[in-house]
Amino acid sequence: MAKLEANLTVKATTGTSYDCIMEDVFTEIYRESNVLDNSDAFTEIAALGKTNSSALKGTKLMLLKNNGVIPVELQFKFNEFKDDSNVDKTNSVDLGSGATANRYVSYFLGANEYIVLPNQFFVGYNANTSAGNAATIDNKAGFDINSGNLYRGASDAIGNILLNDGDNINTTDTAIVVDNGEFFRAGDLIRLENEIMEVTSVSSNTLTCKRGVLGSAAASHNNDVAIRFPFFNAYTNFDKYSYTQTDTSGKCKIHNLFGYGRSRGNAASFGNTGIVKGSFAMKFYNSGYQELGMSGVTPNTESGLDASTAYGINITVDGGTEFVDLTFTTDATNTKFGGNNGVLGKIQSALDTQFHTAGHLFEKGVTVSIVNGDIRFTSTNRTRVSAIALANAGSVTNFFGVGRVPAVGSVETPISALLPDDTLLDNVNYNESKNKSAFAYDDGKGNILGAATGTINYETGALDFTGPIEAEFATSFNYNSAYSGGIGGAAVTQGITKIYARSMNSKINAEVELLSFV
Repeated sequence: MAKLEANLTVKATTGTSYDCIMEDVFTEIYRESNVLDNSDAFTEIAALGKTNSSALKGTKLMLLKNNGVIPVELQFKFNEFKDDSNVDKTNSVDLGSGATANRYVSYFLGANEYIVLPNQFFVGYNANTSAGNAATIDNKAGFDINSGNLYRGASDAIGNILLNDGDNINTTDTAIVVDNGEFFRAGDLIRLENEIMEVTSVSSNTLTCKRGVLGSAAASHNNDVAIRFPFFNAYTNFDKYSYTQTDTSGKCKIHNLFGYGRSRGNAASFGNTGIVKGSFAMKFYNSGYQELGMSGVTPNTESGLDASTAYGINITVDGGTEFVDLTFTTDATNTKFGGNNGVLGKIQSALDTQFHTAGHLFEKGVTVSIVNGDIRFTSTNRTRVSAIALANAGSVTNFFGVGRVPAVGSVETPISALLPDDTLLDNVNYNESKNKSAFAYDDGKGNILGAATGTINYETGALDFTGPIEAEFATSFNYNSAYSGGIGGAAVTQGITKIYARSMNSKINAEVELLSFV
């Protein structure tokens, strides 16, 4: 793809200037000039519909420039929507020649003037309300959607989408007939009972699928079994995790956004498929931890522990079974908390060993460090069950109550995993502000930025990103709205579909140029 950069500088004689810069990528350029007469019927200069051979589907920047001495009347064709029980549907009204959702707006473009459109998303609405806010999910994690099951049935207000094959299907069938194929897109994952399938193509109500993928086994399924959208991390097998979360590298891929934003495809009856561009936000659980309740500790602080002595603690991680007698031996010369072979390094080494050893700490990561002058044990797991609970050792010399280390009864209460707050309050004026740094969010162009980086597909809701390791996340987004989905969906309803132009002068023709980067 080629890079597009648009720079607009506005200068005033007062010396003030304003700079606007926009960047994107494109694959092709569409350019056309039209000589225009004064006909009231207009001249069509662009068709942005999906099936038009000269479609400007998904334009990244469009410039309309009047190259003549005569003003031009531009006309934009688009669709109008209305709210219908929290679903935006096209608003067909009889305006004199039959019911239609098509609407037109006229724009005056003077001689040598130009207009720049950074995209083609443009709709009408029949009321003074948002065209991107019909239905909302607010701070929901995958685990919250369906009582801990990482899937959701393909369904809408009309009912569930089921397998529609009177002969049932066996383990080798790849053509899967469903009640309504409009819900599905190539690249989707679907779940039938405990089998995961990958949809490679959709033709009417038939899904062509790869069977038994991502750790599942192909199985026979009876007619009318539920078709579900799974939302496990597809960088792992489907049963690897209990939560929708990142893996040990911080990577996560889900093929739909918790099954939301799907419809039967007719915007007039069911609304647009997809997620509203710019509405997506995601935040990650913070790790659970426990502190010892100390103050002023630095790496050079003497621990008060004896040299060359074995000490132990009991520790429970992430709500599992208590590990008894996590044992470490202090160094012969360094009994400080930090430094080479210091006490915390010895404890960390013991924790790391158990991470790779079968038992109650197997693959349960814990770090021990100095935080704000205190000693903190932190789970590396960032799901809702992330937690640390410290206790006295069982049969070895107890770590607690020795030297600088407080007794177990004096350590701080454990802090459980929590999601960051949506807003912050400043300590001086108590003003509320958005907690932007806690969130990953989309830029309206399919990119995820902020606390994670990656991509979002507005048509399918698929996410592919890298964020904190082993972290569960909660999402917020809008769907069922006029601005849902991509411009290349089943029908172009959320953008300008055609552009027309005419000369404003009955005696002299005008000339307009169209330049579009797609």
